[in-house]
Amino acid sequence: MAETCDALLEFAPAALREHAQACADCRDAADDLVTLRKLLRDLQPVPVAGPFFASRVMANIAAQESVERSRIAAVWLAVPRFASRLSWIAAATLVFACGWLYERPGYPPAQPQSASAFASEHLFDPPALPPNHDDVLVSLSENEQ
Repeated sequence: MAETCDALLEFAPAALREHAQACADCRDAADDLVTLRKLLRDLQPVPVAGPFFASRVMANIAAQESVERSRIAAVWLAVPRFASRLSWIAAATLVFACGWLYERPGYPPAQPQSASAFASEHLFDPPALPPNHDDVLVSLSENEQ
């Protein structure tokens, strides 16, 4: 194997040798070729995959996918079990709430307030109705006694 440009051109025809000595571009190309040969010689050969390489890789991929699918399926299998428990809890809560609302003690009716007290307590409530003439007469007769 040629280690230099001159050793490379040693076996070339005479016309090519004369041209390479006169042309700087051709000498540079020959030097690059020699350098490339040295680099390629130092490289290690790439191991060739065996005949069963592709089948082993595909088997490993299929195994990983099946494990992932089974894990996802396990999560979804738990949903009906939790759904049935949730529906029982919701039914029991509904029965309890209905019973409590049905048996809840009644509150006594609120005492009617006088119109002046009602109007002075609440700013945004509608104004109290003016007393009718009968109420005015009754209240005047009570005050005179």
